[in-house]
Amino acid sequence: MNELDPIDVQILDLLQHDGRMAHVDLAQRVGMAPPTVQRRVRLLEERGYISGYAARLNPIALGLTTTAFIFIEPSSGCDLEKLEAFLCALPGAQELSRLIGEWCFLLKIRTRSPQSLEQLIYHDLRRHPDVRRTHSTLATSSALETTRLPLPEPARTADEI
Repeated sequence: MNELDPIDVQILDLLQHDGRMAHVDLAQRVGMAPPTVQRRVRLLEERGYISGYAARLNPIALGLTTTAFIFIEPSSGCDLEKLEAFLCALPGAQELSRLIGEWCFLLKIRTRSPQSLEQLIYHDLRRHPDVRRTHSTLATSSALETTRLPLPEPARTADEI
């Protein structure tokens, strides 16, 4: 992994707050020329520090009022990659994590109602031949949902050491 300098970290922080920030505004905030900042952003994308840009939508405004976390245990000997692809393709799937422990997967999913969640669990998940069992927990509210990540300390230059 390439090291980040203080300007890179500042650019990443600003873009985490506002991914739509124009390069001109970004350049002004970090004290550099717009073409230089545009090059730096492109390099951060190429180096994999920036994986994409997206609008954050309000699930409640879209009628997705039910949030569930579903633990999933696969059937013995199943193809985990195929099951993972199936789980990722479920309507309303937001996150899928592989786990070590009693359960193999944790799925975060949003649906319109508890009834639509029940339909998804009993008709899609539990009927799938690679799903052995599930355990679901419904969230009643969410105090924090973010895509922001803590940023590393920037690499220090020889002058700063």
